[in-house]
Amino acid sequence: MSIKLPGRNTLPTVSAKPLPARRDRLLPVAYAGGMLAIGAALLVAKPKFGHVPQPNRMGDGPRLSRWRRAAQRGRDGVQTFAPANVTDSIGRSLMLGGVALLLARALDEIAGRDGQ
Repeated sequence: MSIKLPGRNTLPTVSAKPLPARRDRLLPVAYAGGMLAIGAALLVAKPKFGHVPQPNRMGDGPRLSRWRRAAQRGRDGVQTFAPANVTDSIGRSLMLGGVALLLARALDEIAGRDGQ
């Protein structure tokens, strides 16, 4: 009598059952709701760890060198686009993504199934 043990080259079989139709349809809505909730929480909470210090640490006085004056003007120009709190940017992105996912799911439901 011999016992057959699985070898190294055998993989376990996984049944590929499709997800139930109801769960498949509601899962994107749950993801979108989570994205909206986390994004709103980040915007409201404004955690301290996301605060970015101002880039003008060396002062705003005039510089003698041309290159330093150009760097100072460039720094001031770019500063307008830099976020003051990184978590605000992440929160806004999560909320936009959540709204887009909800909108795509709603339009998918309006479009209906194939052949109908």
